[in-house]
Amino acid sequence: MFTGYSDKTVDFFWQIRFNNSREWFAPRKQEFADVIMNPTKELANELYDWFTEQYPKLGLNMHISRIYRDARRLFGKGPLKDHIWFSFQNEIGPRELSPCFWFELGCGGYGYGMGNWATPAVAARYRKMIDLAPEAFDDLARRFEQQDVFQLEGESYARAKGHADERIGAWYNKKYISLSCERKYDDLCYSHDLVGVIEEGFAFLMPYYEFFDKAYRMAD
Repeated sequence: MFTGYSDKTVDFFWQIRFNNSREWFAPRKQEFADVIMNPTKELANELYDWFTEQYPKLGLNMHISRIYRDARRLFGKGPLKDHIWFSFQNEIGPRELSPCFWFELGCGGYGYGMGNWATPAVAARYRKMIDLAPEAFDDLARRFEQQDVFQLEGESYARAKGHADERIGAWYNKKYISLSCERKYDDLCYSHDLVGVIEEGFAFLMPYYEFFDKAYRMAD
């Protein structure tokens, strides 16, 4: 059972930031497992069990990142990541493109939310879905405006794709969308209460996941 992270979690991430080498990390693998990886796996497993119980038809898969960077993509960086993340998604296509729920932990704090890192073709599909039922999507956009946990993020097109309604346009004109809650380290992440807060957040985001998942599955 997840019992929370600790100050040692934060300290270890900062040590990675300033000692980013396999030689430094090798004798500290067990410490890394104890203060970062094991609690992260416990948190991920509890959330996976919750998804399985509450939303069994989604058939979500769980993926937990590794500490090592892909050796082909170092680009001058050290071999170790200074953050860890996990995600839940239905992998009907490339994992990096399908909508997902996620949690991330690193030097500066932690965050969770729902992301849709769409290809241009998938983005065109969800714009088409909005065009076909603008009133329904306006309800989703209005519902999102009324909460203060998650922020609407994502790169916008340099040239707007359209839509006169300002509320809907904020979604319509993004290349990809992330609904994110970012927090500094606090008492919440040091306790089991974090599980319930994330579950509540994911439940709120479920209608948005279902919308983008439907767009992802649409035929062009």
